[in-house]
Amino acid sequence: MKDAKHIFVCAKAKSEAMIVDRILVRVLPALVQHGQMLTAEAIEQAEHIPVPDALYDHIRDVAEELVGAHV
Repeated sequence: MKDAKHIFVCAKAKSEAMIVDRILVRVLPALVQHGQMLTAEAIEQAEHIPVPDALYDHIRDVAEELVGAHV
């Protein structure tokens, strides 16, 4: 398990305000497959977001693609 919180924090800092929602829309099928239910509000309030390694990698890849930079 890895903590995905920093991916969302970095993406938001490097992009626009709605980037977290855009990332969530793109990774929604993988979230459901892994039994994870995340919302932008839940991400904002959470100190840590533990996710399986494969899901972490997928979230990071999507965030980097959308932001156009490493997160």
